[in-house]
Amino acid sequence: MIKKVSPQKASYGGMMYSHDFQLWYTYLKRRIEKGWRPEELSFLVGRPDHAYLDFEKMYQVRSFLAQESISLDRIYMSSCIEPMKFHREQHEVFEERLVRLHIEEDEVRWHYSIEIPWQFVSQKKSSIALQFEEWKAEKDIQHESDAMLHVRQKIEGLLDLEFFVHGAAPWQLFGKVKETGQVHLQIYPRHLKNVLYGLIQQNRLVVRNVEGRYSFYPVDRKGEYASFN
Repeated sequence: MIKKVSPQKASYGGMMYSHDFQLWYTYLKRRIEKGWRPEELSFLVGRPDHAYLDFEKMYQVRSFLAQESISLDRIYMSSCIEPMKFHREQHEVFEERLVRLHIEEDEVRWHYSIEIPWQFVSQKKSSIALQFEEWKAEKDIQHESDAMLHVRQKIEGLLDLEFFVHGAAPWQLFGKVKETGQVHLQIYPRHLKNVLYGLIQQNRLVVRNVEGRYSFYPVDRKGEYASFN
């Protein structure tokens, strides 16, 4: 008999203005549509692994949006916002309100339930819950191998062209490697990250923190940082 694993549950909450919630929700939906994980977004914006996950857990949402919304729109190549029209009383003031996020994880998916304190124009309830699911990717060893090979070849070409000499941001590099010309071969940010850190282990690249964001630079033949003056 196969033992069924009990779902794992977690809940988070944060204070937001309605417009900030629209942006937060938009970026969550975009990430899920791409099939990316939060740490992959952290990598693309050049931040530590926990940075984007903290944002999705509603930690300092307004501050994160102020710093990263332009970068995220650039990564997704879209500045469209999920349409949400909230009802407002005539003399209602704009204020931060508590939003709650509940996540239930099992073997195949994450189920999201978001409790919001605003009322949609088309709704009569004073508060509602938005619900949707994110399905876990199936492991495909051949796809992972093909994707890594594709990215390595692209990065080797960029090294030959001295693309890294003045520093290369992860989102720039991803734009260079993501197109494969093959419908079945999809490149994810994790593939790029694995290749870059493999080159760091080979002492061919270094990662530097430049104004709070990670960038990648080449190593010269003596094993020192390449000049980027």
